[in-house]
Amino acid sequence: MFKEIIEFIKQKKSLITNFRNAGLYFFGSIIHSIFAVIAQPIYSLHLSASDFGIIGYFEAIKQVFTPIFIFSMTSVYLMKYFKQSIEDNKKLLFNITFYLCCFNTVLILIGYLFIYMYFNYMNVNIPLNPFAFYILIALLLDNIKSIVLINFRIRKKALSFFTFSVINSALNLGLGLLFVAYFKWGVGGRMLAPIVSIFLMLPFAIYILRKYTKINFDFKIFLNTAKVAFPLVIAAYAFVPITNIDRFFLERLNNLSELGLYNIGITIASYVQLGYTAIALAFEPDIFKSVANKNNKKLFQIALAMFLPYFIFLFIYMFFSENIISILTSGRYVAAEEYTNIALFGVFLMGIYWFFNKVFIALGKTKLNLYVNVFGGISAFIIMYFAVSNFSYIGAAYGKVLIAAVMVITSAFLAIKFLKKQQITL
Repeated sequence: MFKEIIEFIKQKKSLITNFRNAGLYFFGSIIHSIFAVIAQPIYSLHLSASDFGIIGYFEAIKQVFTPIFIFSMTSVYLMKYFKQSIEDNKKLLFNITFYLCCFNTVLILIGYLFIYMYFNYMNVNIPLNPFAFYILIALLLDNIKSIVLINFRIRKKALSFFTFSVINSALNLGLGLLFVAYFKWGVGGRMLAPIVSIFLMLPFAIYILRKYTKINFDFKIFLNTAKVAFPLVIAAYAFVPITNIDRFFLERLNNLSELGLYNIGITIASYVQLGYTAIALAFEPDIFKSVANKNNKKLFQIALAMFLPYFIFLFIYMFFSENIISILTSGRYVAAEEYTNIALFGVFLMGIYWFFNKVFIALGKTKLNLYVNVFGGISAFIIMYFAVSNFSYIGAAYGKVLIAAVMVITSAFLAIKFLKKQQITL
C-alpha cells in the first residue's frame, strides 16, 4: 500500500512537471510576440508609415534568405540526436555550429550582392543600406540562438529555455525602445535592436554550447548533414512565396506609406495566431492519437473543438479591431483597420492548413507537405500578381486570403484521400 502511494505521488509530480515544462516552452516560444504587442504603441509614436513599410519589405527579404541561412540543420540534428551516442552528438553539434557560422559569414556577402543587384535591376525606391546588412547579420546570429534553444528543448531544460528566451526578448524590447524613442534612430534603430540583443547574449550562448559540444572539424560530416537537410531547404523555399510575395509586388507601386499601413494591418492581424498557438499545443497530441487509432470521427471533433472557438475569437477581434488598432498604434494608423480585417480570414485559414499539416506528419506522409507548399507557392505568384495589378493594396490583402484558401483546399483534399486509404471509420 505504501509503495502504491509513493508511486501515485511520483506520477502526480511527473504530471505537474510536464504541465509546467509545457507552459514554459509555450510562453518562451511566444514571449517575443507578446513583447512586440507591448512595444507596438510606442514604436507607432516614433515611426512613420513609410518606416513600417521599410520594416515590412526587409522582413520579406529576410524570409527569402532564412531557409538557406538555417539550412534545416537543427531539424537534422534532432533527427540524429536519439540515434547516436552522446559523444557523437557533441561532435555533430560543434560541426554544425562551426561550419554553419562559416557558411553564413560568406553568405552575408553573397546575399548582400544579390540584394544589391535586385535593387538596381528593379529600380527599388527603398534605401538599401544599412538595412540589407542588418537582416543578413541578424540571420547569422539567430542561428546561434536557435541552436542553444533546441539544446534546451532536447534536454528538457524548460526553465533554461524560458529564461534565455525572456532575457533575449527583453533586451530586444528595451534596446528597441532606447534606440527609437530615446536616441531617435528611427527605422534603423528598430532593425538594429535585435542584432545588438543577440550579440549581447553571444558570450552566454557560447558558454552554454561548450557543455554540449566537442571539437570536430571534419568537413565531410557537415557535407553529409547538408545532403540530408537539402530536401527540407527546398520544402522551406516552396513556402516562402506564400507568406512574403505580397510585399515584393506592392513595392512596385511606389507608395511606401501605404505599404507601411498594409504591413501594420497584417502584423496586427497576425497577433491572433497567439490564440491559435495555445489551442494547437493543447490538441496536438489528440490529433496524432486519433490518426494512429484510425478514428476519423474523433479527428473531426477535434477540428471543431479547435476552430469554432478560434473563429469566434476572430470575429470578436474583428469587431473591436478599430479600437485594438487605435491602442496598438497610439491612434496614428487606424487606417490599417481595413487590411487587418481582411487579413484575419487568411490567418484563420492558415491555421486550418497547419492542422492538416499535422495530419500529414501523423500519417507519415511528410512529402505531402512539400507538394502542397510547391502548389501553394506557384499559386501565390499567380494570385498576387493579378491581385496587386488590378486592385493594388486591398487586392494584396484579399490575395493572401485566397492563397490561404488554396492551401486549405489542397491539403484537405490530400489529407482526406490518404485518411480514407488508411481505412479510417467515418
